[in-house]
Amino acid sequence: MSDEFNARMVTLARESEGLTQSALAHLAGISQGHVSKIENGFEEPHDDVLEQLAKACDVPIEFFYQKEEVLGEGVVDFYHKKRLTLPVKPLKKANALANVRRLEAVRLLRTLEFDSVAPFPFCSPDESWTPEVAAQFVRATWRMPPGPLPNLIALIEATGIPVFITNLGHEKLSAISMPGVAGRHVIVLNGMLPASARRFALAHELGHLVMHNGSASDDMERDADAFASALLMPASDIRRELQGLRFRELGALKARWHVSLAALVKRASDLGLITERQYRTSFIQLSKLPGGRKNEPGEFEMEEPRLMRYLIEHYQRDLQYSREQVAKLMVLHEHKLAEIYFGEASPKLRVMEPKRHLHSVPMPPANAKLW
Repeated sequence: MSDEFNARMVTLARESEGLTQSALAHLAGISQGHVSKIENGFEEPHDDVLEQLAKACDVPIEFFYQKEEVLGEGVVDFYHKKRLTLPVKPLKKANALANVRRLEAVRLLRTLEFDSVAPFPFCSPDESWTPEVAAQFVRATWRMPPGPLPNLIALIEATGIPVFITNLGHEKLSAISMPGVAGRHVIVLNGMLPASARRFALAHELGHLVMHNGSASDDMERDADAFASALLMPASDIRRELQGLRFRELGALKARWHVSLAALVKRASDLGLITERQYRTSFIQLSKLPGGRKNEPGEFEMEEPRLMRYLIEHYQRDLQYSREQVAKLMVLHEHKLAEIYFGEASPKLRVMEPKRHLHSVPMPPANAKLW
């Protein structure tokens, strides 16, 4: 770790906790002007102030000395699946949370080498890829059989790309992905979403990473949605089942294809298998369901990430790290490691400096049960 204070990390820690400069100043017992000058690089805080800032943001003091780059909110750094009405404050918090998870992954992965990973499909920027062709390419690369796609998180994590699920603070922001982090991408999904919406958001972010590769375009959100539909519901496989779709058939199709009722109706319309009138009528019926379109009936079991927990357990089991040493390596408190990655409520404990070595770790199979 660098010995040089990184003012940007104060902003990152503050925003990840959803704090304003005024709120952080109050918690740390200093003026807002002092916080502003620290974040803008005009003042470097003394040790006692640094300790109060760390306590207020619930991070180790070492957090402020990380030298890794913090990705901005530009579309080339972040791909957001969001509505234009999303307020600025939750967007800033979501971006900060995604960056914090990314930094934790980078530090954990830095001293590991995978024996083998599944290939990640990239669409060549020199060729014109439609979303449908890109989705077919991904399925072919991963050797997926026709029909419903199996656990999508497991397929993505088998390529070495960590997937995170966290509360992004606003239901309108369903996911964030960051391309090319330490040779790997990172995807963060909003834990506030139901299973069907979360799975579609994951496919949408995968579409960004496969097709856009750090570039931006006016049509990228529409193309990512089209990619997600094609990946989860290939035309050649689902066409017969959506022909003349009836509303009463949607529940069984949702259980089979693991997509939302709304996504099925939209796919049937896009493929020309129902009329415009049927499309509008179906969405009116969806809005009249008890939970409306936001909380559809018939949700299936959530897909859960496993890669980060698998790697943490590799450090503990095979490399003989204690949990507090792993937390130190990832630059977070041990109680946060327990809460975020193990679903535990742990007391705050003192952390220790870990030893660092380069190790090779086998990737778990996409269908492996790791715990």
